[in-house]
Amino acid sequence: MIDMTGATQNKWHQPEPTPRFVAKHPAADVDTWRDMRQRVVDLAALQGWSKAETGRRIGMAESTFSQWLSGTLEGVLENANNPVSKWLEAVEENAGIASGLPASPAFFRTKAAIEIHATLQLAQVISGFVTITLDAGRGKTEACRAYRDSRPHVHMVTLNPKVKTVHGAMNLLSRKLGIRVFNQAELVETIGERLSRGSEGALLIIDEAQHADAESINQLRYFSDNFKVGVAIVGNAEIRRRMSQGGSNLASRDQIISRVDKNLKRDPGRTEDVRAFIEAWGITDPACVKFLTGIGMKGGALRQIDRTIKIAHLLIQGSNEQLEKRHLEAAWRNRDVEDL
Repeated sequence: MIDMTGATQNKWHQPEPTPRFVAKHPAADVDTWRDMRQRVVDLAALQGWSKAETGRRIGMAESTFSQWLSGTLEGVLENANNPVSKWLEAVEENAGIASGLPASPAFFRTKAAIEIHATLQLAQVISGFVTITLDAGRGKTEACRAYRDSRPHVHMVTLNPKVKTVHGAMNLLSRKLGIRVFNQAELVETIGERLSRGSEGALLIIDEAQHADAESINQLRYFSDNFKVGVAIVGNAEIRRRMSQGGSNLASRDQIISRVDKNLKRDPGRTEDVRAFIEAWGITDPACVKFLTGIGMKGGALRQIDRTIKIAHLLIQGSNEQLEKRHLEAAWRNRDVEDL
């Protein structure tokens, strides 16, 4: 079951259904609707979902969900109740499974995190331009978030495959910063002014930056050059290839490469970090530690360990068995991502 503690604020208004709604639909369907509406409202309040977001998660058209919620639906109520019921059951089942899983270790300062924080601090202090391209699974995103949460004037945005052009990246930044500028020609300057706020010491972290094209990276460098804002480009090694392409000409490439104050690409203390992460999970059995260490040295590193342990716990859920190497091996085979 889902713990509804704390789901008492920001609940949506639940009007009484219209007389037509009550008269039109079977009483049993209306009773079912009342119960499910309350559960949907409680869950949405707990998760902080909007009505549009909740309807989308259910898979119901926004207008249909609005009518269902307000008790004004003209269509067959049972047809609308069914997808809501299936969705609630799935959410509660998933919550039940998740409640039996151990939580991942809280963020701790691995050697990689220490190096990442030092690189971010360099960019913030000197208003520099840095790149962080450690291997996948080395905790880059978590380290960046921890830095953002512990320092003032740090902004972090995450790119995706659909946001890779200058236009897309600038629009994403404007939404993140709460900027509304209808003249695209003024957008970059407005973003720069908002980031700097007239003083030095701000840092902009661009995560998953391998999705950005070379022109976008060059545009991000502009904030460092012209607004004294530190910029950290974080992602995989593809970033360096994009930067070496340099957009439309060699001069653009040289502008980018020459502005990089530091490129963190050498993986510091990977073995030590893997062992510390396994220890943070509370796993001490030598066979399990050895197996997980081998996984951690593969691509994906700490993320591979985290996923494998959780799936192993799923496999033994409800059996009262203690975690053993054979469970981890079964979880790894179940994932089928790479040979043992």
